[in-house]
Amino acid sequence: MEDIYHPEVDVECLEDYVPGEYHPTLIGDTFSWVWGYSTIWLARDQQRRRYVSLKIMAARASPDSHEGEVLKYLMKNDLSHAGKRFIPPLLDQFSFHGPNGHHRCLVGEPAGCSISKSKEDSTNFMFPPDAARSTAAQLLLGLSYLHANGICQGDIHLRNFLLRMPNFDDLSTAELYKRFGELYEVPIRRVDGNPGAPHAPPHAIYPMAVSMPANELYNPEIITSDYGTSFIVSQTASPTLHTPALYSPPEDFFNEPIIHPTAADVWTLGVNLYEVLGERPLFETFTWDRDDIIAEMINTLGQPPSRWWNSWAKRSEFFNEDGSWVADFRRISTPVFRRLPQRLWDMGRGETGQTCEWDVKGGELRALEDLLRAMMAFEPAERPTADQILKSEYMVKWALPAWERQKGQHSPSR
Repeated sequence: MEDIYHPEVDVECLEDYVPGEYHPTLIGDTFSWVWGYSTIWLARDQQRRRYVSLKIMAARASPDSHEGEVLKYLMKNDLSHAGKRFIPPLLDQFSFHGPNGHHRCLVGEPAGCSISKSKEDSTNFMFPPDAARSTAAQLLLGLSYLHANGICQGDIHLRNFLLRMPNFDDLSTAELYKRFGELYEVPIRRVDGNPGAPHAPPHAIYPMAVSMPANELYNPEIITSDYGTSFIVSQTASPTLHTPALYSPPEDFFNEPIIHPTAADVWTLGVNLYEVLGERPLFETFTWDRDDIIAEMINTLGQPPSRWWNSWAKRSEFFNEDGSWVADFRRISTPVFRRLPQRLWDMGRGETGQTCEWDVKGGELRALEDLLRAMMAFEPAERPTADQILKSEYMVKWALPAWERQKGQHSPSR
């Protein structure tokens, strides 16, 4: 069975160990320096005696990558901004030439798993209520810092929000393996029987198992990672978004120019916030079909601007002219009509005012609805800025106070 490659296993695509793609890296390799585009390794900086993350970009992506420059730029600006804390520091960057081409490398702080993985590993797919509020505040503060410095994230989703881990620089290699698990190597063999070297390594390494179940995290601290598709707004006239379809703003679905890129970020973060605060995604579709997603947007938020409503080619498969569901629905999934208020009750926090974990009497659900509805206004120009969102009722009364309480404790922790 070792000769069989199982693509569902969470390792890099092994077929991408070819010229122009990944560099064949092995445990024990030494690099000297004074995710579809890269592999990321935990490395040891022998000079400074610390663990670091080493991001080795694919050779074809290296020449056009500006991620290092973006991170370097963000490190220098507005040091007093509260959101800078959630931007990963760039410790170093360098380049080298390997059998598959020339690779750029970024050196940063090691982090834990993503919010997405943390939720998947938990028993109820949710953070504790105050941890969820604090996380929402951190994500908004981080976005505020990016936008204040003219940077558009361009690809916001839960896999790019990483959980910060306690420092473990003092651990020996043996102690590191004891805490996170021994190395598990899987041989790589070409189907045609030819040797994979020098372009591919002799074996793949299973990812380090960092278990951080969301339901056990009471003081999570977030790092907003991956700036491979980010851009400087003032220097990018016609940006292209790389956001996964489930989180993309409606203007991208209807092929309109992205003339308000920071507003696109705001929509996308709004969709993510619902998932961070609750159990499941805001929009639930079959295989992320784009028309299903548009229908879910309308299902949740109401009828979109007429230019989109009238130009949507498959509208009649979902809606009648008056916006009601069609009676003879023939698509694979069965529609459930749920506006935003109902979806807030369906977050998994309790179905009644007595059982709900949110501050129902204090108005938290209403304030959260107002926040998400503003962030996901169909018209990009009508969405609030990140700084305006930080002044919203929900952020001021619930999210930011939760983050302030967390800062007064040991963070990050369980």
